[in-house]
This record gives sequence, structure tokens and C-alpha cells, in this order.
Amino acid sequence: MNKRPQLIFVNGPGTCVPVVMAALLMEFLFGWEVRIFFVESFCRTKSLSLTGKLLYPFADRFVVHWPELTEKWKKAEYFGVLL
Repeated sequence: MNKRPQLIFVNGPGTCVPVVMAALLMEFLFGWEVRIFFVESFCRTKSLSLTGKLLYPFADRFVVHWPELTEKWKKAEYFGVLL
């Protein structure tokens, strides 16, 4: 494979889980460093989505749209509303 991702930017739908898992598998098998940047859905104001909960341990950066989520999820980052 002559092209490989260095950064995967995903934003919440469950369809991104297989993409992230494939990237992590490539990282494990071939030693490629892949950064995972996850942005939670805007409508998640009090809790993370199922996708967010699944990918939280693997994401290098985890961005949320509501500051309340950073209190419970320590790795979450809040930069204001990103539209």
C-alpha cells in the first residue's frame, strides 16, 4: 500500500467505528502511526453517543460541543460550538 492515513477525522456516526478500527489494525500490524480526531455530535449535550463511548479510549483528540461533557469525560476538549 503506497498511501496511508496519518490522521483520521471522524464526527460521530456509527459508520466511523469500522474505519477507526481498520486504522488501529493497520497501526498494530504495520506500525503506522495514525492519529484519531473525534468530534462528538452537536446534539449530545448531557452524555456521549454510543460511538463516542466506543472510540473515547482510542481517540488522540476528543472534541465536544458542550462544556458540561468535559467534567465527566476528562480527555474531552471544549473549544466552543464548532459548526
